[in-house]
Amino acid sequence: MKRIYNKWQGYSLADCDCQYCLYYGGKKKGERVCLSAKCVCLEEICEAIEQEGGERKDNGSQDQ
Repeated sequence: MKRIYNKWQGYSLADCDCQYCLYYGGKKKGERVCLSAKCVCLEEICEAIEQEGGERKDNGSQDQ
């Protein structure tokens, strides 16, 4: 069996979906209900957006 070390690359936007959050209260009238006063995952979401934005710039743009 191979062991893979240092494979963690950070959060992705799919990981930061509200449905996986501990404080997710479901949907009411089409809006997500959070049981917390403010989003507890905000730092992870910002980190994921920054990381995925950097990957898109590195891999996808050929306008240099």
